[in-house]
Amino acid sequence: MADILSVTSLNLYVKNLLENDKNLFDVAVEGEISNFKKYPSGHCYFTLKDEKSAIKAVLFSSHVRSVTFVPDNGMKVIVRGKISLYERDGAYQLYATNMFLSGAGSYRLAFERTKNKLEKEGLFDQKYKKKLPEIPFKIGVATSTKGAALHDIISVAKRRFPCVEIILSPCLVQGDQAETSIVDAIRALDGREDIDVIIIGRGGGSKEDLWVFNSEKIARAAFACRKPTISAVGHEVDISILDFVCDVRAATPTAAAELALPDINSLNMLLANMDKTLTNSVYNKMERYKTKLKIIENSHGFNTVKNKILLNKARLNQLENDMKRDVDNKISSASHSVRAVTKLLENLSPVNNLKKGYGLIYKDDILVKDCDFTVGETAKIVTLRQELECEIIKTMPRKV
Repeated sequence: MADILSVTSLNLYVKNLLENDKNLFDVAVEGEISNFKKYPSGHCYFTLKDEKSAIKAVLFSSHVRSVTFVPDNGMKVIVRGKISLYERDGAYQLYATNMFLSGAGSYRLAFERTKNKLEKEGLFDQKYKKKLPEIPFKIGVATSTKGAALHDIISVAKRRFPCVEIILSPCLVQGDQAETSIVDAIRALDGREDIDVIIIGRGGGSKEDLWVFNSEKIARAAFACRKPTISAVGHEVDISILDFVCDVRAATPTAAAELALPDINSLNMLLANMDKTLTNSVYNKMERYKTKLKIIENSHGFNTVKNKILLNKARLNQLENDMKRDVDNKISSASHSVRAVTKLLENLSPVNNLKKGYGLIYKDDILVKDCDFTVGETAKIVTLRQELECEIIKTMPRKV
């Protein structure tokens, strides 16, 4: 026999089953509103029905603010929420978190689902946002070659920063093939090393025309970009999923180019001001240093050192003069001694004797001072200008 349950236990059991069914945790149900009542607490209770069935629903006050219209009986709507059971009455019902008008509501519902999914994954987090370069030299543009967006971007570039290069990665921006085409264009631009920033978008159009930019695949491709990205979809009132993912959102393609590019006139003015500021700064520093030098020059300590330097310089000059005089005296004395020795050597030199008329006598090539010669021997006599070969024919003693 089965266990006997209380009504409360049974209802709680069924409630637990419903709330743990993933298929019922986030549902979107389309139907017509009936029996709509809003209580002073702000809670709204109503029935959602179609031709064959009905389900009770409740929209608590904490979620009422998310509804952008005033619900009323007879309206066909799409209600988003979860299925659970109200255990007191044993009735299962739809606990609504948002509500959209049918038709436009289907777009809104799809938009909210994608937005919530990507937001939970962190694709919108500010910590992932990259800063735009201050001076880009190449801008990648993912858009159609036929739309006004490209023309607007080029016009702004010519006016604001003519030296920038626009790199177009052409793609479809609406239609069945647009999603894949835009993803490929984004990846192609991000794959280039020379691209500084990427603009993704198109000009204005209907909700259906712009819908592709709510694509999850395009959002993920933009999020994966290494380069900074700017979304530029439609007009200012148009909001897309791409706007939340890109690093910067621009209201229009023209605004995207304005955000991406610096104004060359402003840059020139900035450079001129920087040059003026730098020149003034250098001049002012030089003047301050000149003033400090004058103060130092006039200070007692500096003058004391200066006077010591001048005194030592005078001493050095005196020492230099004294040393020069001593050296000159020594050189003069040495020169005199050299001249005396030279004169003495000249007087003692055999050549000097030869100049006086004397001669040198050699016997067997040996200079002789006193040697007895015998008749028949030979001798060589050297005078100042000649050498004489002589034969001894007669000898006699010399009287001293």
